[in-house]
Formats: sequence, structure tokens, C-alpha cells
Amino acid sequence: MIVEEYDAKTLIRSSKTSLFSWSEAYLNPYQGCYHDCKYCDGKAEGYYMHDDFGERIKVKRNAPQLLEQYLKKQGFFPINREKTSTLVDYFPNLRDSAASKTPEKHLLFIGGGVCDVYQPAEKEVIMTRKLLQIAHDYKMPVSFLTKNNLILRDLDLLKKINEDSYASASFSITLADEETQKIFEPRASTTQERFDAIKKLREKGIHSGVYFYPTLPFIGDTDENMEAIYFQAKEVGAEFIYCWGLTLKPGRNKKEFMNTIKKSFPDLLPKYTKLYGNEDKYGNLDTEVFKEFNLIWPEIRGYKLGYELGLDYTAKRYVPEGRIDFNIKITEILYRIAYLKSFFIKSSKYEINRLNQASVIINSTKEDISKMDEKGLKKIGIDKMTFDYIFEFVEKNESIHLKTLEKEAYESVCRYLESQEQN
Repeated sequence: MIVEEYDAKTLIRSSKTSLFSWSEAYLNPYQGCYHDCKYCDGKAEGYYMHDDFGERIKVKRNAPQLLEQYLKKQGFFPINREKTSTLVDYFPNLRDSAASKTPEKHLLFIGGGVCDVYQPAEKEVIMTRKLLQIAHDYKMPVSFLTKNNLILRDLDLLKKINEDSYASASFSITLADEETQKIFEPRASTTQERFDAIKKLREKGIHSGVYFYPTLPFIGDTDENMEAIYFQAKEVGAEFIYCWGLTLKPGRNKKEFMNTIKKSFPDLLPKYTKLYGNEDKYGNLDTEVFKEFNLIWPEIRGYKLGYELGLDYTAKRYVPEGRIDFNIKITEILYRIAYLKSFFIKSSKYEINRLNQASVIINSTKEDISKMDEKGLKKIGIDKMTFDYIFEFVEKNESIHLKTLEKEAYESVCRYLESQEQN
């Protein structure tokens, strides 16, 4: 492992929320990842990463300064910091006043999505902890996704942040058999170590779940593997499991994965070659070949297992300080309804698109939509097909529609799986 430090121009990437990532700002202090997972989407050329992605780890040494600049520019104040470099240091009675003027907060995802911030380099650099400390100083809610139990080193800070606002630390877990896991994830923590970490996090009240992603065809999508992961997740107290399939983008991403299959699972190479032979630029598999192989989408099996075990299919959304409670909660409901209608209940693409669009609009609206009538909702661009969901939540403070759809989705996947077994 080669570690190189450099001064970066940027650290934060803004993003819209989605059902599987409630964060609106992503902080990535690293380029490259020593975990070197063989299916890693981050190796795709579209991310403009260096060729020796798994060996050379580049660190943004000025990341703490960039995060401070970002937070101060948005008007946040380091309320938990003893020395703030402001007048508060000389007039302590101003501290409460400064804290009360905090603008709308949002969830910080410490990690860019393709480079694990708790990879082995973090032991040496300790950059992620520095960023976490700043988040604590500013009382900002945080979220992590990792494959390394090194995150437990920072359990003290995560606990403090969770007490102040919110902290979520989840794990990507794909394979129950650790010999197989090490083939695809050679330098990450073992599957058992990750489950043990979830248990410790949950015991301290930290929100945590499993990203069962990517689910490898013929290897990770078997009943044996999926049941093992779901059952153990339930046992350690995980709150949710997000299940999704494998994408292989043409180029470095696909080439390295196929080489791994050729070496370790040669009998499966012809199937993978055919399944991903469409060269889809996003890495999606060929759906016709998928049907030919009688494969079942992992989301379907996963939803059934999760429903039966009481494991949610996504994390519940946290309402950051200063945000409109109703708006945040109804966006989560609409996103969930759109997801269920997309994958498990036959619905029109138009309806699904309108539900997702309404979620985006409401998420950014500065007015409490619970106080709007139909005319007001139409004015901000909300389609009338979402009115029933909104008004039900206004009246009952819960969504019966969503609960009904979740049950319908379960019944639908059960029927589908039964039909596949008969065939």
C-alpha cells in the first residue's frame, strides 16, 4: 500500500436524497481503496480514478479545512468546541444565542461511495476521525457505509453525535462464506467481523443496517447465502437490509471481475460472459439472458426474507435540525411507495415518476405542505395522484396506504416465487 497526501480543491459533493441514501452531502477524503474488492464499481473509468486504485491511496490532507470552510459558509457554528475563534470565547453567554441561529441541517455521508473511509490507510492517516470530530463540533448528523470494523475505533464520537443528533454506521455484506468472501473482498474485514461490529454499534444505540450489495449471480443470490445473511443480520440487531444486484461497467470494472471468475469459478465464466455480454454502459445485465437462466432478482427474495424477519428494506429517515418534520417524513413515504410500485406491484411508469418527482419537490420546499390545500400543492408542482397519500398522513400521522402496499408486495413476491418453483 502506497499512501500519498495532496491538497485538494474540493471535498463535498451535493446530491439529492433517495430511498437508499438520505444524505445530501458526501465527503470523500480518499481516492483509491486498499480493500481492492474485485467487483468494485469505483474502478470504472467514469470515476477518473488512477490505474493502481487498489494499491495507491491518495489522501486529501486539507480535507478538515475544506469541511470547516463548507460548514462555516453555510452558517453553522462549532457549538461543541471549547475554543471557537469567535467572540463566544470571550463572552460565553453568547454561545446559546449562536447555537439557536443554526440554519437547516442535512445528513453528512462521510465517504464518497467508491472509496471506503475506514480502509486500512485510515489506521495510519486518521483522516476520517478528524472529519468526524468536526461533525461532532458542529452537531451535524452523519452516516457511514463501510466494509471495515475499524469504525469501532470511533465509537466514542459516534455515540456523542448520536446523542446530539444522529449517527448511522452500516456495512456492506455480500457473502456468508468467508473463503468465498475473501476471493472478492481480499482486504476488507471478514463477514463475521462486520456482523460483530453491527452488534456493538447497536448495543450503543447507533443506527446500523446491511447493504447486501452487490448480490453476485450464481454465488451470492442462492437461498443458502441470502438466508444466512438475513438471519444473522436479524440476530445482531440490524435495522434494515438493502438488497441489490451486480453491475459490471465495460472496461476495468468488468475486466477485473471476469478475471476473478475465470480464476476462482471457471465453470461460471460462460454464464457471466453471456449474462453481461450486452456491454451496457451502466453495467446492467442482459434481462433476456437473465430470464433464460431462470434467475430471480435478489430484491424479490430479499424482500420476502426481510418482511418475514421484520427487517426493513431501507433505513428510516432522520429529520435534521431546522427541517420541516412533515415534509421530510412524507418524502420518505412517497419514496417507499414508488419503490414498492416499481419492483413488486405493477404500476405505470408515469405514476412512479410522479411519486418520485413529488418527493424531490417536497424535500426542497421551504413551506410546511401539511398546511396546504389542493390548490397550494398544485402550485408547487405536486400531481393530484399523490394527494391521498399526503392528506392521509396529515390526518392520521401515519400511512395506511404504505402499510397496505408493503403487505401486498410481500404477497406478490410469495406468489411469484411459488410460480417459479413450480416451473
